[in-house]
Amino acid sequence: MIINRAFYREAAMTSLAIGLVLLVVMVLMSMTLLLGRAVRGDQSEAVVFILLGFQTLAKLDVLLPLAFYLGILLTLSRWYRDSEMTVLAACGVGLMHFMRPVMMLGLIFGALTLVGAFYFTPLATRQIENVKSESSHRSELGAISPGVFTEAQGTGRIVYAEKIEENGNLQGIFVSSLEEGKQGVLVAKSGHPYTDSKTGDKFIALHDGTLYEGEPGEAGYRILEYNVYNLRIEPKKFGEAPVPTAGLPTHELLRQYVSARFRDEGRLFNAELHWRLGKTIALFVLALYAVVLAYTDVRRGRMSNLFVAIVVYFVYSNLLGIAETMLQNERVPRAAGLWWVHGGMALVALYFLRQRAHDRPLISLPARVGRR
Repeated sequence: MIINRAFYREAAMTSLAIGLVLLVVMVLMSMTLLLGRAVRGDQSEAVVFILLGFQTLAKLDVLLPLAFYLGILLTLSRWYRDSEMTVLAACGVGLMHFMRPVMMLGLIFGALTLVGAFYFTPLATRQIENVKSESSHRSELGAISPGVFTEAQGTGRIVYAEKIEENGNLQGIFVSSLEEGKQGVLVAKSGHPYTDSKTGDKFIALHDGTLYEGEPGEAGYRILEYNVYNLRIEPKKFGEAPVPTAGLPTHELLRQYVSARFRDEGRLFNAELHWRLGKTIALFVLALYAVVLAYTDVRRGRMSNLFVAIVVYFVYSNLLGIAETMLQNERVPRAAGLWWVHGGMALVALYFLRQRAHDRPLISLPARVGRR
């Protein structure tokens, strides 16, 4: 049918365009946070874009339902504003006719959301934890950022380099450490990292500098100038990062849930399963609200229905977050899961859809009784 093809084409293109805009906004926000942490020295600059990629992958199952929701809403809203829905209604094509193409298009977006929620998001979560763990256990040299005083974990050294060249050479080096009860400060014009071929130990060769050792004013205080000083880089032990519940592969999550369903820890696996499935279910429930809230006319502002739709989305998503927390704390039965939220929101949407299909107000207020 020509109408359905036109709807598929416009709704799909609008949804993809909105998804792209949301993706760009999310990437920019994440990049700002990650670069801020890198500047503070909380993580290496080398892992910023790796973390950005995995964080973006982990959010696709959230962006897709929202993009589809707004895409359906804006498509039908334009048809209402341009009187296309009025013409179609005069030809016998009512609002309920669009439920089938909306749900058919929803199957495609729902399948992508399902794959993202059950595969890509757990995968990205695991990789993010591994990258963070590797970054926190990186060597002192890898933790140094130019122009930032960096405290090495475990050794207590404070290292500063004015400039780090592409080949790894350092300029304007300052090192402060406490060894054998003596405070030592190393200052050097330049330095370069190297690895001992016999022992495999890593060092920084400091050139043309001065060593200040001891407390100023005491008898043991001394100042030594040197041409080359080899500063040993303490190795760090790296252990595999623990996998959070949100990062468990789906088959492992199901196995853990089956084995622990009668124990207390089973509540966490149960909540995670419902949360992953709930993202796909929410897409279809939001599609109902998009059809309902798309109605507009020339007397209304173009943004009024969009504002209400955003409010509905935030109410729905917050209810799901609260319900997941209640499920984790066993405030609701495990079998109930998040179904009571999905069911309640779906019933309200179906009621509104019935009212809209019969050209009635969404909320019928009782008529006022006049005075005698």
